[in-house]
Parts: sequence; C-alpha cells; structure tokens
Amino acid sequence: YYAFLDINPEILKELNSSPRDLSKFKEAGFKGVRADYGFKKEEIVEMSRQLIVELNPMLVTREELEYITRNADPERVKAIHNYYPVIYSGISREIFHEKNRLLKEKGIEIGAFISTPMFNLRTTLEILRFIEPFDSANYLFKYVDRVLIGDPIPKEEWLIQVQEVARLEGNVVRIKVYREDVIEYLTKNKFRVEDEDREYAIVAITDQQFPLNCKCYTKIFRNSVALRGRDIWIFTRDLDVAPFNLIGEIDDINLEIMKLLRGKLINFRLKEK
Repeated sequence: YYAFLDINPEILKELNSSPRDLSKFKEAGFKGVRADYGFKKEEIVEMSRQLIVELNPMLVTREELEYITRNADPERVKAIHNYYPVIYSGISREIFHEKNRLLKEKGIEIGAFISTPMFNLRTTLEILRFIEPFDSANYLFKYVDRVLIGDPIPKEEWLIQVQEVARLEGNVVRIKVYREDVIEYLTKNKFRVEDEDREYAIVAITDQQFPLNCKCYTKIFRNSVALRGRDIWIFTRDLDVAPFNLIGEIDDINLEIMKLLRGKLINFRLKEK
C-alpha cells in the first residue's frame, strides 16, 4: 500500500510545482499522484519518472495509452477509477468494463472504489453503493487489481472484509439460509457452477449427496435458493409451484457474482443480514 493524491495543473501551479518537479509531494511522503484532468501524455510520462502515476480511466484515450506505455516505466503507471458521492451518479457496468478492457490490453493495474454502510457515498459503480464491503470487494476483484474504500473513517471490520476478499484462494458466494439442517452441507462442500444457465436458474453441483432425501413442492421466486437431490438451484425469476426444497435466498450482487463463476468451483458462505 502507498499514499497518493489527486492532482491537476491548477494544483501544481498553486504549490509551485510542475510535471517536471514533484519533489514537494515526495517530501510530504506521497509515493504516487493521480493525474486527473489537464495533463498531456508527455507530462504523464515525465511524472512517472519521479512517482507512481495513477491514470484516470475516464479521461485517458487509446492513443495516449499507446504513448504512455511505450515511454514510461510500466511499474510506475497504474489506473484508478473515479468515485461518485452523489446517489445515482456512479458509472454503469458497461462503461466500467469498456474502460477496463482498454487498460488491461496494456497490462495496466486497475483500482476502483467502494462505499461503506455508514455513508454510502464514494463508490465507482452505482450498483455497489448500498452493498456491504465484503460483497462489493468480492464483485470488484473479478475485474480489478485493487479495491479502495472511498468513504472516510472506515470501521476496522470493513477493512478486514476487503482484506479477506483480497486474500481469498477460492471463489465465494454468500447466501441467506433458512434451514439449519443444510448449513453444514452448503458450507463444507465445494460446488461447481454449471457452464450455462438453465432457462430459469443457475445450478451448482457437487459429488456429495445431501443426507436428507426429503421432497416437497414450493413456490419459486426470483433469487430463491433451492435444493434438489444434491444440486443447488438459484432461480432468476418468479415461477409457479415446483418440486424443490426451498432453503434460502441470494441477493442481487451475489447472484451477479454467481453468474461470473460459470464452470468454476465455489464455496457457499452464510450471509446473516
């Protein structure tokens, strides 16, 4: 980890600095700067010779990236998305993925912001504004290399959640469980998510048979988690009554994470809230 700060030409002028002279930031203990608006590609290269430079993915063009990656030290060029404090102002997943693809083509490390339950402010993706730090980080780490908490004064538990996700060695999906008799089966076994969705569900399978071979009919609703045989079915729309054992539910962000893990092994974890 290292400290960096946002800069633009006006800030440099105010501090009697320039792209050729970032010594004041070095002396203050910063190891990097985030080049916001107003810098030419040549100036970004010059700054990278002094400090790590964080690019703004929303501003840098393909042509500028070509020049920067050819002329700058690749270890000193990274990118981090903006955060958007105003509700509904965060960017869409489509724009997020588009900008990330461009950066990944050049091998540039990417970061993004998440908010916290205390403020729900400084997030990059709007869909993550009201999501718990664990789930936000679990989603973002599928696309970026670094996750930063944007809101001030984060609680230690939120920092620990992000750190835990960063250190995960496998794939985790969190669900709420209604029945205690299925908890051990869900949490002790690994499941493989089927490569393709069924018409109305995502299915996760395991080699271990559920010890209680009970059968019942239940009303199927969107985001319901059901057991049939040894398979876990997660439904993506409201349906009629069908022969499944309803055991819990999944929230929207964990459903999205599940979709990203087709063909992969996962562990289920309990979500209390």
